[in-house]
Amino acid sequence: MTQRATTSLSLHYQAKPSQKEGLLVEIKRMLDRCAKEPEFIMGVLHETPERPNQFVLYELWKGTRAEFDTTQGTKPYRKAYIENTKKFLDKVDVEWNLPILEWGTNLTGLKQS
Repeated sequence: MTQRATTSLSLHYQAKPSQKEGLLVEIKRMLDRCAKEPEFIMGVLHETPERPNQFVLYELWKGTRAEFDTTQGTKPYRKAYIENTKKFLDKVDVEWNLPILEWGTNLTGLKQS
């Protein structure tokens, strides 16, 4: 089993009323670009059925957070995404995590036997 550095982001979005579709267009556009990056492992967008207009985006990237900040944080499309989504959002919270164990897949190199 090979362990490699990975970083995950959880972005918790609260869309403004009637702004859900605009937000989803921007998220999809950004993820389409992310998917072309060599450090990108995966992204999953979750909808919260019990709370309209709430979404969680989970991204998994190769490398450390510092490497992400250096390579991805400076990308023009990511900066544009941050600016373009502001008008659709009441709130966004970003949480950075360091995966330590994994089951079912081996996306992080931390798969348990």
